[in-house]
Amino acid sequence: MQEEGTAAKAAQSFAYEIRKDSAVIWRCFSRDTRAEIPAQIDGYPVTELAPYAFSTHMEVRELVRRVKDGTVKIYVPESFQGETDAEASLEGPVLCGEQLEEIVLPKTVCRVGRYCFYDCGSLQRIEFCGSLTDWGSGVFTRCHRVRRLRVYTDENGKSYLKDVLDELPETLVVEYYCPGETKETVAGPTALQSAKLGHHVSGNTNEAGQSYNKAMLVFPEFYEEGVENTPARILETHVHGSGIFYRNCFQGRRFDFAQYDTLFPQAMAWESSEVLARLVTGRLQHPLGLGQRARQQYESYVKEHALELGTWMIDGRDLEGVRWLMGLIADIAGREQLLEQLLEQATRLHYAEAVSYLMDCRRGSRRATRKRLEL
Repeated sequence: MQEEGTAAKAAQSFAYEIRKDSAVIWRCFSRDTRAEIPAQIDGYPVTELAPYAFSTHMEVRELVRRVKDGTVKIYVPESFQGETDAEASLEGPVLCGEQLEEIVLPKTVCRVGRYCFYDCGSLQRIEFCGSLTDWGSGVFTRCHRVRRLRVYTDENGKSYLKDVLDELPETLVVEYYCPGETKETVAGPTALQSAKLGHHVSGNTNEAGQSYNKAMLVFPEFYEEGVENTPARILETHVHGSGIFYRNCFQGRRFDFAQYDTLFPQAMAWESSEVLARLVTGRLQHPLGLGQRARQQYESYVKEHALELGTWMIDGRDLEGVRWLMGLIADIAGREQLLEQLLEQATRLHYAEAVSYLMDCRRGSRRATRKRLEL
């Protein structure tokens, strides 16, 4: 995966401007759907994305004018240099609008300009760091398909996550990383350790080899509805969904795990079984900041809804999740019947790996039962 990310990065060129010894990205040129912003361009740290940088609504004539007068330059990776001149590269494929599906921001970026992702209707994944401190107005206007965020907090556990969440009312899965050393520790946002993070991440190398603790968080959807109060002659705003409460689980810029976990009863009342499955498995599989009482409530839910969770995992081809589930419910009543039902679902979907594993579980369960009977 690292090699794929490196290839994608090498295929991208950027229009940039130098301001106060730092670089501002104006445009990305690529045939890819994933934009990985470099930490440096020509020796300057990249600190900002310009307004409308990834929107089709940018004033292109202004960009061309700035390139001609030398205010904006074109950065082309060394392997592609000499193939085209700066002005000609402006006519190449622009990575913006509906083409953009994923954006990765390095640790150096601290500001995203207004309407930067305006009308990027295919944008699904965003990665950013705790150094980000300023989002312009309307950044996510008409971006309704964002589903996953990956955030690395700063050394104090602070980030701009809340501000991003407030702009995105849809259900979001957040990979949350904060510095520290625990049993569940992964490498920080470095290319060398990218395999431990699931896919290649931004090129902001951590020279000190900083390790990060991981949590998997789900923020459910919320939506607002305007309701007319005729006697009072006012329009009231009603908010629906537990997502609005989950988005308030912050103490300043720090995320509050304890407050997050106390909201689970509200999620059970409002949310679908799929959202609950993602939320529960995320907290239990990556238990950063998980207290004993919260752990018990999540484990109780798993045992009461084991069939729903197992079916959801099999439908999603999540064999590791099925293994984890079987380990957690090893001692519940009706485990054999549950195994049969899950085995039937895996067989129906022709999921050979899950069928093999569940059959092994069934044989082990029957051997244990016979042993108890003999005793």
